[in-house]
Amino acid sequence: MECASSRQSAVVYEVTKCASAQAIRDLGTAFANFFRDLKKPKAQRRAKYPRFKRKSLDESFYIDSDKLEISGRTVKVPLLGIVKMREELRFAGKVMGARVSFSGGRWFLSVQVDAAPELETAPVGSACGIDWGLETLATVSSDSGATIEKVANPAPRKRLAKQKKRLQRRVSKQKHRAKQLGVRSSRRQYLRQIKLSKLAARERNSRQDAAHKFTTGIARRFATVTIEDLNVAGMSKNHALAGAVLDANPAEIRRQLEYKVAMRGGRIVYADRFYPSSKTCSACGVVREGPLPLSVRDWTCECGAHHDRDANAAMNLEKLGRATAEVTRGDMKPLLPPKGGRKHREGTANQSPDEHICARSG
Repeated sequence: MECASSRQSAVVYEVTKCASAQAIRDLGTAFANFFRDLKKPKAQRRAKYPRFKRKSLDESFYIDSDKLEISGRTVKVPLLGIVKMREELRFAGKVMGARVSFSGGRWFLSVQVDAAPELETAPVGSACGIDWGLETLATVSSDSGATIEKVANPAPRKRLAKQKKRLQRRVSKQKHRAKQLGVRSSRRQYLRQIKLSKLAARERNSRQDAAHKFTTGIARRFATVTIEDLNVAGMSKNHALAGAVLDANPAEIRRQLEYKVAMRGGRIVYADRFYPSSKTCSACGVVREGPLPLSVRDWTCECGAHHDRDANAAMNLEKLGRATAEVTRGDMKPLLPPKGGRKHREGTANQSPDEHICARSG
C-alpha cells in the first residue's frame, strides 16, 4: 500500500535533481543568514526566518552547469528537452549554472557566467553631483556647475495605478466570492491573476530599465560621484511622499551606482543626510536661514543669485566631491565651507565610509 508521504514526494522524481538539491542549499543559506543577523542589533537585521516556497505565479528552479547545454538561441533543459531562447548568450566564459523562473506570464533563463569583462575607466578628474528628485529621477551637475541635466522619471507606479487598482479589485472580489461558495477559483480567475502579474512586471521592468540606463551612463562618464545619504526608510513612512519615493527608487539606484562606479575604478562620496545642499547658495556659500519646504522649487539668495532648488543642490554636491581628498587621482578644487554645514563622509562599495579610503578595481 502506498503511503501518503511517498505520494507527496513523487513530484521530486518528475523534475531534475538540480531543483531539489539547490532548494536545500538555498534553505541552508537562508538559515545561516537568519542566525547571523540574530547577533546584530534589531534595527540592523535584514534576514527573516525562512518561509516555505509555495507554488504560485512566480516559480523558479536551478540547473547545474553540467546539466545545461546552450547553443546559439537554444538551451537544453533536463527532462524538458530543447527550448528556444529570444537572444543568444551575450557573455563569453565558463557557465556556472542557470535559474529558470516564471514571472509576468513569461519564462526567463538567468545564466551565471564566470567572465572578466574589460571595462573602460571613467575620464580622470571628471566629477558630478547627483540630487535625487521626486518629479524628476535625478538632477546631475558636472563641469563645475556649467552642465545641468535633469533625468526624467518614468513614474511607472503612478502611470499604471488606475489599471492595477481596477484589476486588483476584480481579483479580490472573485476570490472572496469563491471562498463564500466553497469552490475553487475558476480559470478566468487564474487568467486575471496572470494579467495582474504582467502589469506588476511591466511596472517593475520600467523602473529597473530607467535605473540601469541612468547608473551605467554615470559610471562611464564620471570618476567621482557625489550623492546624498538619504533616509529612504524614514521618507517612505510619510504617506504623502511614500508613493513618489518608491517610484523614484533611490535605494536601488544607489546600490547600482556603488558597484558600477567601483567596477570602472571610480569612487563615490556620500554627503551627510543633514548636509544643507538645497539651502546653500552655490555662488557665495551662504546657508539660507529658516526652513525650505518641498513646495518651494526656487529661491533667491541675499547675494542676488537666483537658484533652482534641484540644480543648486546638485552643484553643491559636485563641489563637495571635488573638494574631498582622493588617494590616487582627481581634479581637486577648494570648497568654500558653508555656514552651519555638516560633516560628510566618503566610502566605496567594498569599504566602510568611515575609513576615508578610495578602493580601486581595474
